[in-house]
Amino acid sequence: MQLVIDVGNTNVVYALFRGKKKLRQWRLPTAPWRLPTINKPVEQIIIASVVPKLNQPLQRQLSAKFGLPPHFVTAANIPQLKIRLKNKSEIGADRVVDALAAWQLYGGPAIVIDFGTATTLDVVSARGEYVGGVIAPGLMMARDALHTKTAKLPKISIKSPIRVIGNSTKQAMRSGLVIGYAAMIEGLVQRIQSALKIPRSKLKVIATGGLARLICQQTAIIDTIDQDLTLKGLQLIGEKYER
Repeated sequence: MQLVIDVGNTNVVYALFRGKKKLRQWRLPTAPWRLPTINKPVEQIIIASVVPKLNQPLQRQLSAKFGLPPHFVTAANIPQLKIRLKNKSEIGADRVVDALAAWQLYGGPAIVIDFGTATTLDVVSARGEYVGGVIAPGLMMARDALHTKTAKLPKISIKSPIRVIGNSTKQAMRSGLVIGYAAMIEGLVQRIQSALKIPRSKLKVIATGGLARLICQQTAIIDTIDQDLTLKGLQLIGEKYER
């Protein structure tokens, strides 16, 4: 049994795999952090973490509970993925795991869009090389900034806008956030495609993250939604280490 863990800024996602089959998943807040109740025997633990302060507590508690050390994925220790950047230590583990999963599951060239705390677009070449990407504020972060950095704008719930031209403050904010982010994604995908000098028909665009389905309702530029992309990537990395 394989335990894979995706430690994000907002949530920590745990999943148990037997081979490629996901058996169970838990999604818990990053703060306050805690382990879920897992009563199954675990033979391998693979972690992608973007919250360094949790790494030692995770290692300590997981080692004590399961009797084996977890493996923390970094850009420097993924043998299946060539990374064409000068400073690999800057790249979040989740981004390279997503890139690897996209390449192995869908092929390349590809763009992986992760709608998480930040919105990231990561690019994999036709040869399976990670060549870089784009980082923008996440939709929830932008929503919170509108509320906290202004005197009158309310904190709104995130849902699909009724129309592009809002006839109330809340509707106008939803339009700007949801449709605005969809338009940003369309523009960035088109610019990345132009930079890669390939036709759109050869470029795969894969979305993941908690807000992927919401944004995909507003654009046709995304080919596939895979909410388990990071978990699948961690499972694939674990397979490599078992050999």
